[in-house]
Amino acid sequence: MLHAAFGVGFSLVRGAGGGDLDEFVSGWGQGGVGEAVAGGVDPVVDVQDPDQSGPPSARRGRLDGQRRIAAPFEAVWEVIADLEHATPRYEPGVAHVRVIEQRGEFLRLLVRDTAGRDDAMDARLRPGWCLMQSATIVIAFAARGLGGETLLAHLEHRREQTPEPGRSEPDHRRAALAKIDQELHTIEGLATHQGR
Repeated sequence: MLHAAFGVGFSLVRGAGGGDLDEFVSGWGQGGVGEAVAGGVDPVVDVQDPDQSGPPSARRGRLDGQRRIAAPFEAVWEVIADLEHATPRYEPGVAHVRVIEQRGEFLRLLVRDTAGRDDAMDARLRPGWCLMQSATIVIAFAARGLGGETLLAHLEHRREQTPEPGRSEPDHRRAALAKIDQELHTIEGLATHQGR
């Protein structure tokens, strides 16, 4: 559903990941995140993909949400870009994030979850969009100013789907969408200094 928000046609399930972000730059041959941003395209062009283009495998495990935040773009993006300090405040599964390498807009992160497991992630961060990936998950944000407010879109995609015992697919999806909505709400609180 955030098909156009992060670059037309970028595929979320090509390969195992964990390397650089090239696999996301040219998805189904229609350009990708890098091309869209370099070409000056609005990072949140269209958060709906009405035709659900692409193979079903690229949509499975993908969840997204958006929120109009009553704060200027700069305040919202300050929260998103503060990966080390803000991420654990809005992402309930993250205990700690550390930037272990940075080359311009490319970052290497070490993320510790609340169970104590570490996961290395590659990230690309520029004003208006952030894309992070590991071998198991892709996380993305896109934002644009709307006067004194900000439209923030958020996508999470699990490459591997392990069904939870006793929970149906629709129940799991509803819970995951509620989690994304809560994260967006928390980001809004941080951006408006209600959560600081």
